[in-house]
Amino acid sequence: MESLRHHVLRLPPFVQQLVLVGLVAFSASPVGILIGALLDLSRRLRGPHPRAAQLSPNYNEDDLDRVSYANVDMLNAIPREPTHAGYVVVGGSGFVGSYIVRLLVLRGETNVRVLDIVPPHEDFLASHPAVTYTKVDITSPSSVHAALVASFPSGALPSVIFHTAAAIRFWERAAYTFGASHRVNVLGTAAVLEAAKKLQTGAIVVYTSSADVVVPAPRFMQNGKDYHEPPWDKISISDDDAPLNGPAKSTSCYARSKLMAERLVLEANSAGGLRTGCLRPGQTITGPSDRFYTSTLVLPRVPVFDGLWSHTNVCVWDVAAAHLAFEDALRRDPTNVSGETFLITGNGPPWSMHNSRAALKFYSRRDLIFDDIPPLLIFLLAHAVEGFLFLRYHSLFPFFALTGKRPSLTPEWMGQLIYIQPATLEYMRDVVIDDSRARKMIGYKPQWETAQIMKYTVDQLGSEGNDVRHGLQLSPQQSDGSPTVVGNA
Repeated sequence: MESLRHHVLRLPPFVQQLVLVGLVAFSASPVGILIGALLDLSRRLRGPHPRAAQLSPNYNEDDLDRVSYANVDMLNAIPREPTHAGYVVVGGSGFVGSYIVRLLVLRGETNVRVLDIVPPHEDFLASHPAVTYTKVDITSPSSVHAALVASFPSGALPSVIFHTAAAIRFWERAAYTFGASHRVNVLGTAAVLEAAKKLQTGAIVVYTSSADVVVPAPRFMQNGKDYHEPPWDKISISDDDAPLNGPAKSTSCYARSKLMAERLVLEANSAGGLRTGCLRPGQTITGPSDRFYTSTLVLPRVPVFDGLWSHTNVCVWDVAAAHLAFEDALRRDPTNVSGETFLITGNGPPWSMHNSRAALKFYSRRDLIFDDIPPLLIFLLAHAVEGFLFLRYHSLFPFFALTGKRPSLTPEWMGQLIYIQPATLEYMRDVVIDDSRARKMIGYKPQWETAQIMKYTVDQLGSEGNDVRHGLQLSPQQSDGSPTVVGNA
């Protein structure tokens, strides 16, 4: 624009007037208005929030090289002595669940049961004498009940349930897709709670929810005007914030179903002697096998359209420790902590997506290729994909109805393209989570900072050879919308 202005000022005055009149006329035309709106939208999509400027640390290579996690001891984050209670981890083969199992074993617990649709991936968990596995379809109440109330080989009965199982369909928001999330996240949670009520008095249920249920959904079409209205006028999120209403609530099926499940968990508190509570980790749970760091490290090319947005994220080890800290608090102080929800995040300031990827590139043992894509293009593509899937499903529905079936929610050929939908873009916001209440009331003590998590993730992936799983891998069950239990809240 400055170059154009410079050239115009060199023209004769009458020509300058003609150019000015032409520009005014064009800007008032339908095409000009559309182009102006798209430019405003493009700026809004790039971010950041006015309050987020300069929040993300700028680590140089020397800073990153000095980072170490050698002094991290997860037993410092939890009561060190084993309780020898009966622990059931629903979704224990998944991301968060598997780290809870690891931490229980590390502490010396002797009665740990994994309930999941698939067995644990880690060999040492699958073969550990303290860990047993029971295949369970969480959408089947009878299956859940039978697996949950059975005694351990030692004769102990289950008394602590960590419910991490979830269908994480963050890309969907349309009503016709909601059933796939509702079956696992809501009906599955109801089945777990009903079985838990049959356990001995005083059983504990800790539910892994998500910070997504309380972080305001971005309003991109407001083009920044929303930054002057609550709750979008701030980027810090705490347990003291008022519940979200109307357009501030997330539209994603994942967040909506998690919020419904939370209500079930909190309503079950004291029912049949249960002591319940919910953890809301965020903005993103990071570590080996996660959606952000691990996918960045293993994908051949990484599309980038979100670099300026910054978040406080939390290490999966700290999320696991929060569950054990909450369990301990429910034993010690049930009056004050039962029936409550707590936000949790990691140590340190928020990191921008750009700075996070730069650090991962520094630590990575291979060259990472980032493809810059205009966020406006991604925004338009996301709506096109959502529209196509809507038309496809409803066009096929009458024919499938003749056989008593429903069409799949997405065709398999689309692969990971299904992620590019409007609900996915809700993460394009600046978020600083204040978890001081969890630190004070349940004794949550995160051990990891962001740079440590990234270095640890790279080191762990290097030790796993080629068999690396990450959170953006899409199973056939997730693609066709059938009930899938994913132990990653």
